[in-house]
Amino acid sequence: MVLKQLDDQQRIKIFNALADEKRIQMIRLLFHESNRPMCSEIGRSLGISKSNGSYHLKILSDAQLVLIEREGVTKYVTLNKEIFDYYLPGFLATL
Repeated sequence: MVLKQLDDQQRIKIFNALADEKRIQMIRLLFHESNRPMCSEIGRSLGISKSNGSYHLKILSDAQLVLIEREGVTKYVTLNKEIFDYYLPGFLATL
């Protein structure tokens, strides 16, 4: 079996993104959230500042673990379950 270099680079981004407790908490929150929360709501739920929340969401977004959609001035966050299913099958169920 030959591994693709692009897949390896994506794996590195994913594992780096998941190597932080706050980002794991964000993933857990998004997994259990039935609505599409605003970026500011995630930070507030975790007790972190807006800038700190943005920093962590940017890392998760760069790893394609979350999708951030802008509607006007408001940003909404959802999990990118396709990436989890492809690279980390079963991971979300452990949260």
